[in-house]
Amino acid sequence: MNDHIHTLLRILPPCDSATAEVRWFAGQQSGSASLDKLPRSQRTELIIPAALSNVYRAELPRQSLAKRQKLLPHLLEDRLLSPAASLHFGLNDQNNKIIAVDRQWLTHYLGLLAEHRINPSAAWSLYDFLPDSTSWCVAKDQQTRIVRSPEGQYSQFDEPDIVDALIGEAVRQDATLADLIQNTVPGTNLLQGDFAQRSQWRFDWKILQTPGLLLGAIFALVLAGQIGDWWQLRSSKLALQREMRQTYAAAFPGEPVFDPVLQLQSKLRERGGLSNGNDDGLDLLLRVASIAGNGLQLVQLDYSNGQLIMELPDSQASSLQSQLKGAGLSAETQPAATGQTKVLIRPQAVK
Repeated sequence: MNDHIHTLLRILPPCDSATAEVRWFAGQQSGSASLDKLPRSQRTELIIPAALSNVYRAELPRQSLAKRQKLLPHLLEDRLLSPAASLHFGLNDQNNKIIAVDRQWLTHYLGLLAEHRINPSAAWSLYDFLPDSTSWCVAKDQQTRIVRSPEGQYSQFDEPDIVDALIGEAVRQDATLADLIQNTVPGTNLLQGDFAQRSQWRFDWKILQTPGLLLGAIFALVLAGQIGDWWQLRSSKLALQREMRQTYAAAFPGEPVFDPVLQLQSKLRERGGLSNGNDDGLDLLLRVASIAGNGLQLVQLDYSNGQLIMELPDSQASSLQSQLKGAGLSAETQPAATGQTKVLIRPQAVK
């Protein structure tokens, strides 16, 4: 069994689609076989027999290919050998050559190929393999001759003598039909219009399985990291709120704590020491409260001119002064009422 896979396989079926075998051409090889025993190939192209096609020349308007196809039956109506409805037309954007083929045969044979899981990438008229030239061109195929005249007329003859008599002494180019089929690139693919190929592309999701799993794992890790960061920020926020409530409770024993920030701002405004847009007094108070810790028995609190004044029992004033100076704050004491001392606090030590 030959496992070789050809790049391109061209098949030439007979006019009678009931005939089992077709001729095939692949590279420099050729032969005949039934559709289920054709050589394997990457691409398959269909060749329509000469007897089932005709070639015309006509000047076409500069319109889209689809619009020009609709005009063809009307432009060629007086020259057609068969009713326009029975023909399928193919044309090329690069020239004014029009190829008409038998619609019923093409429909039937494409269906037959589909039954054998053969999806041709192109369909050509056998006439389209003859090169354009200013001389006669004759393609030999056993006793059959495919002929193109210098005027661009195409014919098929089963008697070589008739061709010789027709051409006479005129200049001619001779080639074997097999050579032309194997080495020529035709110009008019007839799979257009109603026979245009529908996309056979199918996306293979399996090729994305591994990248998808990797992306999913990366996304899960990133999401877990984001959730961890969010939880850490939330925990920090809650811890800060608890610290602020404890600081306020330590600075003002016995007072209920609702919103320590607003309550501290309110107290400083009551003392006239916090103007709108100035949070220095609040910052200083929070810093002092964090240094002093719990158990501070605050008698009176004032803030003015950047200085925080706390009135405390004598027993706590001197200890607080030492703590504040150790933390880099300026802390001075003044006597107040009996048994009480004022501590005058500034953010930085006075030089």
